Amino acid sequence: MFFAITGQYLTPVPHFCIMTQPKIPSDKVRIFLVDDEKRAIDTHFKALTQFIDGVEIVGSATAVDEAYDKIIDLQPDLLLLDIEMGNESGFQLLEKFDELNFHVAFVTAHENYALKAIKFSAIDYVIKPASISDLKSLIEKVRKNPIDKGDEKKVRHMMSNILTQEKSEHKLTIALTEGYEFVKIDDIITLKADGSYTQFQLQSGEKLTTSKNLKYFESILEDYGFYRIHNSSIINLRYIKRVNKAAGGSVLMENNDELSISKSRKEEFMNRLSLK
Repeated sequence: MFFAITGQYLTPVPHFCIMTQPKIPSDKVRIFLVDDEKRAIDTHFKALTQFIDGVEIVGSATAVDEAYDKIIDLQPDLLLLDIEMGNESGFQLLEKFDELNFHVAFVTAHENYALKAIKFSAIDYVIKPASISDLKSLIEKVRKNPIDKGDEKKVRHMMSNILTQEKSEHKLTIALTEGYEFVKIDDIITLKADGSYTQFQLQSGEKLTTSKNLKYFESILEDYGFYRIHNSSIINLRYIKRVNKAAGGSVLMENNDELSISKSRKEEFMNRLSLK
């Protein structure tokens, strides 16, 4: 079942009905909603409270300053935050906090630069229209994972990436079994498929494995000088040592790792390097 966040909305819940009492010990996930459209807040309120057990909407806001003051007072477990809020943005709200002691999940209507930055930092998000299953998965993740410094670092690195124009200084957040690794883009030589997992080969020789698949990283790294030469591998173009055209084609990377170029990608790859 889907609930449209734009266009046709479910019957609104009156804005003044949303509870705003101080935080008390509870097994429920306490959620604060931020969106510049009141009707979107009402839709989220109804979807979360009528179809998902164990949640409490403690408050809401339609502007950055209003949201900041209420969040400080109410101390939610989860902030469900719209990215684009008229002349303001969800990023501006996060910048106001000295410490983030709550989970953050962004809400967006479409793929855009902001969403790419969110994926880059492995932060949770929901695409409008939001499905009940997506919301349930988000709530369950919050319930099972208490907030820690790693969560705050993800958000801080995302903000730093957005504010830093030099892409080589951007850091990719890689989710590992034991936590998160924050890796500078220029330190990544290759990414290889390992079943449904992805293995990163770093300049230092270190290897990192994450449960995200190769396709996930293909879309967020394409603007950083990376290219998928095969279904099983993505390379950082700046680390190419040699291109071999013979026998189907391959590339030798500066760490002496040799990787095949798939026939279907060879021509485009050669064009990308201006080699024909």
